[in-house]
Amino acid sequence: MYKVFINERVFWIGFNLKKSFVKKELPFITCFSYEDFDELVSNKKGEKEMVVNFLTERLMNKILKKRYRIVEAGGGIVVNKNQEILFIFRRGKWDLPKGKLEKHEKVKAGAIREVEEECGITSPKIREELITTFHKFKNKGKECLKKSYWFIMDYEGEEELVPQLEEDITKVKWMGVDKFEKVYANTFPSIGDVLDAYIERKKGSNI
Repeated sequence: MYKVFINERVFWIGFNLKKSFVKKELPFITCFSYEDFDELVSNKKGEKEMVVNFLTERLMNKILKKRYRIVEAGGGIVVNKNQEILFIFRRGKWDLPKGKLEKHEKVKAGAIREVEEECGITSPKIREELITTFHKFKNKGKECLKKSYWFIMDYEGEEELVPQLEEDITKVKWMGVDKFEKVYANTFPSIGDVLDAYIERKKGSNI
C-alpha cells in the first residue's frame, strides 16, 4: 500500500485490499474505473485522508499512469561524521536533496548525482535504502506523480556547502536530530515521512 500526497490530502493506495486490515477510522473506497478515481482525487472537499482500493495491481497501475505522468526521482538523508543531516532550503521551505532521474539513469547513481549537484559536495556513499515517497505536482500544466527513492548516505568530507541557485536552493545546512523540530515546522508532508523513517531506523541500529 502506497501513501500518496495529492492536493494536501493523503491517499493510501493499494490493490486487493481487505477493509478489515486497514485503519478502521479511515474511509475505504474501491475504484473500478478511471472515472471513479478521477472524481475522487478531483473533489477538493473530500476527506483529508482515505484508503483507495483497486481490484488488481494491473488496474491500479493503468489508472495511475492515465491520470498522471509518473516521474522517478532519487535523494538522500546524508549523514556526516558528527551524525548531522544535510538539509537544503528551497522556495521558503526546508527540504532534502533529491531530483528527477535522467533518462536510463540508475536510481542510486541519480540519487548521488542530485545530492552532489544541489549541495556542492562530492562522493557521498549510499549505505542503505530507506523509504519511497509519492506526491503530486504540476509541470508545464501537466499533473505528475513523483516517485522518490530515498537512501541513507554517508559523507566523510569537509567541503564547503554550495547551494544550487539555479534550482532555487538558497541555503545548504548540516543539522542534528535535535534541530529537526525546526524542519518539521516548515517542510513538506512527504519530507516529514522521510525524517520519521530515518528516526525509526536510527532507533533500531547504530546509525
